[in-house]
Amino acid sequence: MLAGMGYHIQPTYLDGVYSKQSPHSPCPVPSPPFHKPTNIRLFLYPHSTMSSATAAPANGAKPLSFMETLDPFVSLYRPEASTSTTTTSENATNQPQLIIVASWTGAKAVHIAKYIVKYQTLYPTSQILLLQSTMNHIIRPSLIGPSMKHAASVVRAIFQAQMSSSPRILVHMFSNGGSSSIANLYEQYAALAGPSDDKRLPPHVTVFDSCPGVWSIPHAVAFVGVGLSSFQKLIAAPILYAWAAAWSTSMALGLLPDSLGDWGKAHNESGNTAEMRRVYIYSPSDALIDYKAVEAHAADAQSKGFSVTLERYEGTAHVAHLRKDEGRYWEIVRRIMEV
Repeated sequence: MLAGMGYHIQPTYLDGVYSKQSPHSPCPVPSPPFHKPTNIRLFLYPHSTMSSATAAPANGAKPLSFMETLDPFVSLYRPEASTSTTTTSENATNQPQLIIVASWTGAKAVHIAKYIVKYQTLYPTSQILLLQSTMNHIIRPSLIGPSMKHAASVVRAIFQAQMSSSPRILVHMFSNGGSSSIANLYEQYAALAGPSDDKRLPPHVTVFDSCPGVWSIPHAVAFVGVGLSSFQKLIAAPILYAWAAAWSTSMALGLLPDSLGDWGKAHNESGNTAEMRRVYIYSPSDALIDYKAVEAHAADAQSKGFSVTLERYEGTAHVAHLRKDEGRYWEIVRRIMEV
């Protein structure tokens, strides 16, 4: 199936609204759901000493040149066969077969690559599927589905007729852009199911970085205003607030969908019951995502039987938690995957 899709090497680059605020730009299963309700765990602890050393692209290479472009917003990395054969069986059992990285809106390739390259180091035998988001996707959500159909085809090809009671996929989403990609991936994966196929994404664990958020006028204005200088924000404020108010009115009248709300709900619905564990990485200092909305989403998930952990950073900006404490960040990821 993959061989017929005409892969070619071509990195995709997106300049976006978070570029100035974010300096690092991350088998059918049996029914009924096998995850069990647990209490939400909140971790707050000091700086870790975990190594931050990572591999890097060759000198002069573009940041994502090692990935195959399947769609303008979907790319795939497949490790060389020799990498898989040199990994011990013990290590292989803790390695996800597939890592899905859903980047934030407009994330630059150089920032995304920091997460991809680290994952190559942590899990050298894993394939990595990158899903990218643009401002156009947020404004016109109908554009997301076609790209996620390509992504869903990749996932189904990798996990054909495979059953497992352990997580084989690590999903790492960033901000509402990543949330929108994964929510659409659920839908497209279900749509591609045959009569005897499970419609749910195969067993997986999920990292929610700075998401999901809910619609509010102040956060919408902050989102659109990222990258503007203080003076530009001051001049643009009346226009931005008027736009946000008009958008809110249109949603209230049913003229526009509440896309943020729909994407957030998708993560806690029955279509995602093959998820085994999840962790939310967030901060009260995030200007674009209300931390209370993240905690409310986690509480709703826990009430529906999802296994939830909260990792609260202090003083970190939107999708900037890695920069504050890289050791702690990757330990959170390792723990949610390997526990």
